[in-house]
Amino acid sequence: MSEQANTSASITLSSDGLRISCAGNWTISEIRRLTSKLKHFSKTAESIEHVDVSGICGMDSAGALLLSDLLEQLREGGQSVEISGLKQEFHSLFSLVSRTNQKIHREQISPAKLPNCFYVIGRWSYQKYLQLLSFFNFIGEFIIILLSNIVQPNRIQWRATLKVMDEMGYRALPIIALMVFLIGVVLTYQLAVELKLYGADIFVVDVSGVAILREFAPLITAIIMAGRTSTAFAALIGTMKVNEEIDALQTMGVVPIERLVLPRIFGLIFAMPLLTVWANIFGVLGSMVMAKTLIGIHYLSFLERFQQTVALKQLMLGMVKTPFFAIIIAAVGCFQGFQTGSSADSVGRQTTKSAVQAIFLIIVVDAAFSILYSMMGL
Repeated sequence: MSEQANTSASITLSSDGLRISCAGNWTISEIRRLTSKLKHFSKTAESIEHVDVSGICGMDSAGALLLSDLLEQLREGGQSVEISGLKQEFHSLFSLVSRTNQKIHREQISPAKLPNCFYVIGRWSYQKYLQLLSFFNFIGEFIIILLSNIVQPNRIQWRATLKVMDEMGYRALPIIALMVFLIGVVLTYQLAVELKLYGADIFVVDVSGVAILREFAPLITAIIMAGRTSTAFAALIGTMKVNEEIDALQTMGVVPIERLVLPRIFGLIFAMPLLTVWANIFGVLGSMVMAKTLIGIHYLSFLERFQQTVALKQLMLGMVKTPFFAIIIAAVGCFQGFQTGSSADSVGRQTTKSAVQAIFLIIVVDAAFSILYSMMGL
């Protein structure tokens, strides 16, 4: 018991208040006790002139750091404080810790400066410029490979194209049918409420039919496919790039765009018109159900009026957009997949970008077609 007391770390102040004596084992296990004792010397630190450490019989890096901090604290007031009695075996450790400690304390961390708005705008613009160049490079390489496949049709991956049509087309039928059916219900409800005020209930067939065939069915189908298919393409190709499968294909002499991009674009170009026709059917069906429920227009009367007033031209104007939507969805998804870095986090970022950019471009193209149709008087 007495031996443990002798080796326990201690620090005492002399009666005249000018001298501190340190003894015992200055190790990490004694740090808490020593730290609490050092707080009592904060008021008398200015009068202390000498630190005697001859009683220290054990020291590790934690104890040496605490001793160095004690000396720094005593010297903050500008007075000269001497240390004596440090045993030879502790000299190198204490010197190393003291130099490191002084370097840490003397380093001034410059405050973080927020970049100004010009820097943020410039960096964003430069990043978008580089991304645009990469996209043009991707499109150029795709066009060259497409032309070579048209010249040699036997190089086209027909099996992969059919697989894309199955996974991204056939399996998307339920969600598209449900979404466009609800759009037809909501659209007809809103029209019926307004047209009732003017006694023009029957015109709900005309307006809803034109809106569904010309705008809502192609647009909603494209947006659903952008959220479902474009992200799937980006995640698939991005994961392949993270796993270095793209590099493996190039090593084997396989062109990644020919093997991965071309079948997906062909598959969507073939599938999108069929999906749009499917969406037209359920959009009109939703409109029929709401017209019967809200206004009392019978199903046969609805179909007769629909056949008389909604021209086939409206269907064709909507169908013309679908190949362009398909190209945007597949191209953006595949491009963002190739832009993936070497981490799983990058796959998530590029997948999100593919959905956002595809939907944005779809709306832009749809607006461009609306303007073009208006200029042509269609």
